[in-house]
Parts: sequence; C-alpha cells; structure tokens
Amino acid sequence: MTPMPRSAMAFLAALLVLTPAGAQDKALERARAEVDAARAVKNAAYDALESMILELADDYETLTGRGSPTHRHAFVLALHDSLGTAQSRIAAQSAAGRPLLRGFRRQLLLEVFAGPVVAASPVDERLGAYVARAAADELSRRTDLDSITKDDLLRLFDAIFPPGLTWYDFWNQRFHSELPEARAYSEAVLEFERAGLELNRERYPERYGPRGEVAPAGMVIVPGGTYNLGPNTGWEKLAGRRVVLRPFFIDRHEVTCREFQVFIDAQPGSTRADLLPRTWQLNARGLAEFPEGLGDHPVTYVSWRQADAYARWAGKRLPTESEWEAAAAGIDGKVYPWGNEFLPSLANGGGNQKDTLAVQSFPFAGSPTGCYDMAGNVWEWTSTLEFGDDIEQLPDGLVNVIIRGGSFQSRREELTTRYRWTAPGHDTFASPRYTKAIGFRCVQSL
Repeated sequence: MTPMPRSAMAFLAALLVLTPAGAQDKALERARAEVDAARAVKNAAYDALESMILELADDYETLTGRGSPTHRHAFVLALHDSLGTAQSRIAAQSAAGRPLLRGFRRQLLLEVFAGPVVAASPVDERLGAYVARAAADELSRRTDLDSITKDDLLRLFDAIFPPGLTWYDFWNQRFHSELPEARAYSEAVLEFERAGLELNRERYPERYGPRGEVAPAGMVIVPGGTYNLGPNTGWEKLAGRRVVLRPFFIDRHEVTCREFQVFIDAQPGSTRADLLPRTWQLNARGLAEFPEGLGDHPVTYVSWRQADAYARWAGKRLPTESEWEAAAAGIDGKVYPWGNEFLPSLANGGGNQKDTLAVQSFPFAGSPTGCYDMAGNVWEWTSTLEFGDDIEQLPDGLVNVIIRGGSFQSRREELTTRYRWTAPGHDTFASPRYTKAIGFRCVQSL
C-alpha cells in the first residue's frame, strides 16, 4: 500500500481537530484559560486595594479624631485662604460674559482648592483630594463666596466626615468610588465574571440563548429551529411532522410542592382553598400545607386551571405539546429523553414504583436540552387540546387537554417522548377516583 503523503496526513489531522467534539474541547480549554487569567488580575487588584485600605485607615483616624483637631483646622484654613482666589476668578469670568453655571463653578473651585488643600496636612494625599472635591461640590451651590466664614467651613468639614462614622463605613459609603484602584478592581471583577460566563456557556450551552440570553434560575433554553416530532402513539395518534419553533425557556424540572405552596400562600386568603391539590389543606393561619416529606417532590393531582394560575403568577405559561416534545426529544427526536433505549434505572416508572420521587432523582437522565423528569414521576399538562389546537385559556364545555411524559404508574411505552394522552380540562382532580398523577412545568418565551 502506498504510504499517505505528509500533506494528506496533516490535512486529516486538522479535520480531526476541527470535529465538533474537538472544537468544543478547545473552546472549553480556551475559556478555562481566560478565567484563570482574569482571576489572577482580579486577585492582584484586590491585594492592591486591600493594602491601600489598611494604609489609609490610620490617616482617617488621625484626620477625624475629635481629640486632635490640628489637621481639621489645617484643611479649613487652606480652604478659607483659597476662597479669595476662587472669588476673583469667578468675577473675571462673569465680567467676560461667561455663564456661571454650577458645573463651571464646581470645576473652578476644584482647580483652586486641589493644590493648597492636599498640601495642608500630612495625611495621605488621597484624603486631601477627597476634601477638595467634596468642598468644591458643596460650595459650588453658593454664588457669594465672600460671606463664607471659618465656622462655615468647620461645619462643612463635619459634613464631609460625619462624627462617629467609622473608617470602613466611610470607605464603603463615600470614598471608594473616587479612587482609580477601586475602579481597577471593579473592572477586574467584571472581566472575571465575563470570563466565567463564557466558561459556563461552553459547559452548559442549554442555559443560554442564541444571542447570549441567560436562562432564568431553574430554567434552560430550548434552541429554536426545525424539529421532527412524532409519529406519536397513545391518544389520537399524530403523524410525524416538521415543526419550526422559536427558542424558549423551560423549567429544568417539574414544579415542586414547595414551589406550589409559595404560590398558594401569595394569593388572597379567600382564594387559597380552591387552589389546593388533593391531600393538601390550609392550617390554622390559613397557609397551605402538603403531606410531610414531599417538599422536593412534584406537585400532583393539580387541575389545568391550577397549573395555569401558577404559571401566570410566575410570569410564565404552560408549554404547548410541540414545545414539550421538543424539550424532551431534542432536534434528533430521541425516543426517551436520554436516548433511544429504555433504561429502567433512569426513570420513575415502567416498573413497580409506588409513588413520586424528588425532582432530579435521576441526574443522568437529562434530555438533550437539559431538562429532567420528562419520563415518569408525574404526567405534565400542556396547553394543547386533544386534536392539536394550542390554547391560552381553557375553552368552555367538555374539553380534553394533552398530558405528556407518563408517571410513576406508567408502563414503559407511556414514558417515551412521543406518547400522548389526555385529561379533562375542567375537572379538579380532588376526587380519589382520578388515578392519573398529573403535575406540570412551565415555559417562558424568549
């Protein structure tokens, strides 16, 4: 066999490097390197800032100590002696016909005060510069500088450095924003956060939109595009179809009992009883209570109206059937959220399970879009009627709404991403005669 030319070998090697997996690994490595570099810059900026804070602390105590007013008086004298120069410059500008707006007066006063005030005391010049800026800002409000006395300036000094204000309070509330060292640290922190965000986007692309939109807490992003959905099994089987969806956010897991409890307790007391799922009750204070130990379990036996009310309260909505299937099956249309073969260890269903489990009990069973619990545990409401009509509000009359995903009670075939069933839209599900455990998750338009 003729040996492969070196140029061809190099070309093939380049192709291997540029495969999606190889490109993703390189992007992840590059993002990690940027995080490490940004962290080093941030830490260096923090060390410089911390060192300066410690250096200035003693000077602040010296300057503001009420037992030794020498430095305070030195600043006051420097300000008072500079007022004549400032008044003369303002008068000259006025005679030249220039409008004496406050911004102009502030800048002129700062130019006059800066040198004498900084030189007036042996404390760190950054504190002196702060006095000059604060005095210029306050005195620029006044048009007549001749009437300002030393007592006025002493009161001004006390306003700049309020009695009893500790160094760290002064630093945080007033001083730090004026310093280049603080700005450098803030910029380094922002750069570190930016690098961290890029690393996070490489690790978890399902959390980010096409323009870098970040999914709200507890949600992931389902990319927009063309999805091959179906062919569906179960109730009113639908043929395979191509559906174009815009990107949207969807809850990572089903709404839990604890989350639903927060929703009920946020409602007026007179409406809470109508929102209670089966087995829930109101306590003596009128607050919702669910059976002990189920806080992280999906809320179940909720009606469509209860689920819709929660979604609207949370600023979300119930997913359409197509959105639900796209989130569960991904672009490739997987049979189960995790792949094309059933694995009983990845779902609460398909066997002899007796009840719900906490959400995300199967960390390796995520869908291609990063959702969990889309096979088993509880059925999930959609906003699609049995014959395929998407709705925003439930129509009057006898209507059946599509539910998806199966539950802990379901057979294996009900746990596929393509299986659809229905439930009565207007029933309350409070009666034990309803045996299907139905919960829900929400979506939000991007």
